[in-house]
Amino acid sequence: MSFSNRSVKISNPDAEELEETLRFAFGHLPENELTIRTHSILEQYHSGTLSLEGIFQAKIRGQRIGVLFSQLRIDQTVLLWVPAMRDGFSISLFFEPFQQFCCKSKAAVVLALVDRGQQFDEATLISVGKFELLSDLIYLVSPVTKTEEDADLLSELQFLPMSQFPDDMFDQMAELVHATYRNTRDFPQLMQIAPVRQVLYTYQAGQIFLPELWFFVRKENRNIGVLLMTDQPEEQIELTYMGLIEEVRGFGFSKEIVRYAKRIAQLRKRLFLLTSVDEQNKAALQTYLSQGFAAWDRKSVYARFLKQEK
Repeated sequence: MSFSNRSVKISNPDAEELEETLRFAFGHLPENELTIRTHSILEQYHSGTLSLEGIFQAKIRGQRIGVLFSQLRIDQTVLLWVPAMRDGFSISLFFEPFQQFCCKSKAAVVLALVDRGQQFDEATLISVGKFELLSDLIYLVSPVTKTEEDADLLSELQFLPMSQFPDDMFDQMAELVHATYRNTRDFPQLMQIAPVRQVLYTYQAGQIFLPELWFFVRKENRNIGVLLMTDQPEEQIELTYMGLIEEVRGFGFSKEIVRYAKRIAQLRKRLFLLTSVDEQNKAALQTYLSQGFAAWDRKSVYARFLKQEK
C-alpha cells in the first residue's frame, strides 16, 4: 500500500527494512526497552502473526520522517502506537492511509497507546484524528516467593481450571467474564464495542493460551468470578484478568484471587507476576498494591470508536 502527499511518500515497509522502521517508531524508549520491543515484534512477524499492512512509514526523497505502527486484533480492535515524527512534520500525514487500513480491516475501535514520557501532538490526535482520552493504564509487577505455596489453604474460594472441563466450557467462561464486567471501572467504554467472546478469542489466538491457567472462581459450589493467566517466556507470568460478580464484591475475595495467582506463579517457577489496571479502577489498584505489587510503567490510552461512526 502506497500513498503520496506532495513530496511525502507513505508506504508499508518491506521485510528488509522492518527492523530499522521499528527502531524509528519506538526510538523514544531507552535502548534496552527498544531492543526488547523490536525483537518481540520481529518474532511476531517471522511467526506469521504480524502483518506489515498496519505499519506505515513516511519518506521524503528516500529519507524516513515518520513511522506509524499498529496491529489488528481478532476482536476488531486496532492497537496503535502514536506515530513517531521528525521535528516539523505532523502525525496527520498518516491519518488518511491509516483510516483506509481500518476500513479495510473492518475495525470497530482504535486504541492509541502513548508510552510514559513520550512526546506527541495530543491536540492533533484529538481534533484531527478524532481520538478521545480514556485513561492511563498502569503496569504492575510483584516478585514471587516461596511463601505463596500455601496461599489457598485458608481461602473460602475454589479455583477450577478450564482444562478440567469439556471443550464447550468456553461459552460458560465467556458468560461469567461478561457478568464480572458489569459496572466495572476497567475501561467500561470498551465493553460497548468489543464483545467479551471476541476479547477472549483474542487472548487465545494472540498469546500462549493454556486452559489450565483459566480458572472459574467458586464459593460454595457457585461461580462468582474468574482468573485468567498467561504464561510468558523465561521468568514471568501475567495475571491477564480477574473479576467478580457484583454481589460478592467488597468482601476481600479479590485479594484471595491475587494470592492464588501468586501461588500458580510459584508452582510454575516464575520469578515475577505481571498485571495491568485502569488507573480509574482505584479499588483494583489498591488490591494489587496491598498484595506486594509495584507500578513499573504507565501508558495513556486514547480511543476512536469507528463502529459508532458508521
